[in-house]
Amino acid sequence: MTEQNDQSVTDLISRLAADVLAGRLINRDEARKLTEARGDDLYDLFYWANKIRIRFVGRHVKFCSIVAAKVGNCSEDCAFCSQSGHFKTDVSPGKLSVEQMESAAEQAVDNGASSFGIVNSGRGPTDAELDWLEPFFEKAAAEGRVRPCATLGELTPQQAARLRSMGVLRINHNLETSRRHYPSIVTTHTYDDRVRTIQAARAAGLSICSGGIFGMGENWEDRIDVALELRELGADVVPINFLNRIDGTPLHARCEDLHPTEALKIIALYRFILPDRELKIAGGREVVLRDLQSWIFFAGASSFLIGNYLTTFGRSPDDDHQMLRDLDLTFTTFDEVEHEVPLQTASGPLHAAAGTPLPVVQA
Repeated sequence: MTEQNDQSVTDLISRLAADVLAGRLINRDEARKLTEARGDDLYDLFYWANKIRIRFVGRHVKFCSIVAAKVGNCSEDCAFCSQSGHFKTDVSPGKLSVEQMESAAEQAVDNGASSFGIVNSGRGPTDAELDWLEPFFEKAAAEGRVRPCATLGELTPQQAARLRSMGVLRINHNLETSRRHYPSIVTTHTYDDRVRTIQAARAAGLSICSGGIFGMGENWEDRIDVALELRELGADVVPINFLNRIDGTPLHARCEDLHPTEALKIIALYRFILPDRELKIAGGREVVLRDLQSWIFFAGASSFLIGNYLTTFGRSPDDDHQMLRDLDLTFTTFDEVEHEVPLQTASGPLHAAAGTPLPVVQA
């Protein structure tokens, strides 16, 4: 009976993969059936997710980097976040100069990043904060070496339009989790507040980067909800974060780390649901995936965050470059030029000095 069930799941995966490869979008019930994959069936799921990635996105990958321009003392109570003023963590409030932001952007370009984002703590930006950020965005847009992106919290339609006029090309604003699970993660603003910001950014002509954090106590139904909502909202880039439990936050004791294969299964499921989107693996990959980090591409991912995270260090860019060399994968930069990772990066481009003092953040 078990063998028959295994074969049934295997047949289902290959049938749905064929449908996706032919251009059909799967529905909720079909996505739910994919979550039944267990054991050896997971390798079939990964195999076909990779085929879908290659068909719709290609074999090349992209890098993204972001830096926290304003850190800490946030008014919001997101249960995963060490920057919230509601929790006692090791984060101290701080703010970067425009020159420091420019230095971080230069480092991102040297690492091969196609996109670079400025991230602010807080519910949303003030006019004074937009004035402060404007010179950086205008210069980055004029130079044209990296895509200027912003993660500034809630935006009004007027603010979104102003950011677009500054040269910002993409807004990151994650849904974080499903509408159903959201009240157990955030209480100081609503799920609909997040949706409105995404809609305002889209109306202003900005590309949308929006995803979630997984491992916060949600179930598979929640994960499917997020993917389908993002498909409906038209997200261009979907960051997949895995909870990195920070001491002092409510989720530190409430949740356990995801198993690596469950994290990969989430990536594969999202590739089936969002076949042509850029799936970006961001926060938590070192902690959760450990030795399986290179499997993200086999499971369907097409980009990842390179550099450090919000209040924790990521692994070195050189290690990530080596991973791509070992996988014989190329990467593309903002100008859509495809590159091979150089054999030596320690003394030239595509290298970032270790121990940077700039707080680089998770998407």
